[in-house]
Amino acid sequence: MKRFVITTLASSLLFSASLYASEPATETEGGQCDHYNVFVMRHLQKAEVAHKDPDLSELGHKMALALADTDFMAHVDVGFSTDYKRTKQTIKPSAARYDFDIHLYDPRDNQALLELINTQYCGKTVAIVGHSNTTPAIVTAFGGTFEVSFAGQSLPANTQVQLDESDYGAVFYIKKGKGVIEQDMLRLKP
Repeated sequence: MKRFVITTLASSLLFSASLYASEPATETEGGQCDHYNVFVMRHLQKAEVAHKDPDLSELGHKMALALADTDFMAHVDVGFSTDYKRTKQTIKPSAARYDFDIHLYDPRDNQALLELINTQYCGKTVAIVGHSNTTPAIVTAFGGTFEVSFAGQSLPANTQVQLDESDYGAVFYIKKGKGVIEQDMLRLKP
């Protein structure tokens, strides 16, 4: 049974289909995956309500449909979502369109998510939907980096990064191939 789906990117951006294609699964001696494509994003716009688990807003639902129209989503093999309505609603239209499973993960345990993807989804294209306070940590767990500076001076690489509460639609793309990490940030536009 197909559950949900994860995705990211702006449909106006043009990318080669092969950029996101899955590669043969290979692991190094330490059990680390040598090839993966990972799209990580925060859930889309949520409704303004005073409880812990709001639905997406009307705009969020429209953006989720736009996400399902992106070219890169056709290459996603598996998705991951937290067990909140807003994250599941972000990826559900994509999962339905491209027929891939979405698995729930614990947003407090990025290491378990990383290990699961390294061992069971090596060589695959994966989409992960998280939250403003968890997405940057997921990006860095997969080898992505953020350059943080103040007054023109770089801050340490371990500086904590958190997305702004109003930041919706940023998609972080991390590709690992033969030990080399490539990264890009894409933006889904309303």
